Amino acid sequence: MSTRHDMVHAMCAAVDAGDAESFGSWFADDATYRFGNSETLIGRDAIVAATAGAAGTLPWVRHVIEQIVEMDDQLFCRFTIQTEAPDGTALALPCVTVIQMAGDRVTDYRVHMDLTPALK
Repeated sequence: MSTRHDMVHAMCAAVDAGDAESFGSWFADDATYRFGNSETLIGRDAIVAATAGAAGTLPWVRHVIEQIVEMDDQLFCRFTIQTEAPDGTALALPCVTVIQMAGDRVTDYRVHMDLTPALK
C-alpha cells in the first residue's frame, strides 16, 4: 500500500473517531475543501472547524473504503459511509472523494455525496 493510501485510511479513521485535528493535519495551510454543493472552504483552520462541526450532525460514521486510485498527484476514492438516520435506520451511503496532493499535503479535497438520507 502506498503512503498516500495509508493517508486516506488515516484520514477516514480520524473522521470516524471524531478527531477533526488529526483529519486536518494532512491539509496544506491554504488547502480548499468542498462537500457536495456547499461553499468551498479555504484553509486548514476552516476545514478543521467544519469537520468538528459536522461530527455532531450524525450519531456516528464509519468509512468503508472500497477503492483508491492514484493518478499522478490525484487520488480518487470510493467509499460506503455507514451511519444511521435520525429514526435509527441503518444507512449505507455511496461517496466519492477526489483529493489533489502537493507532496505529502492535501491541497484540494472534494466530497461527492448526498447526505440527505441521514438528515431526514
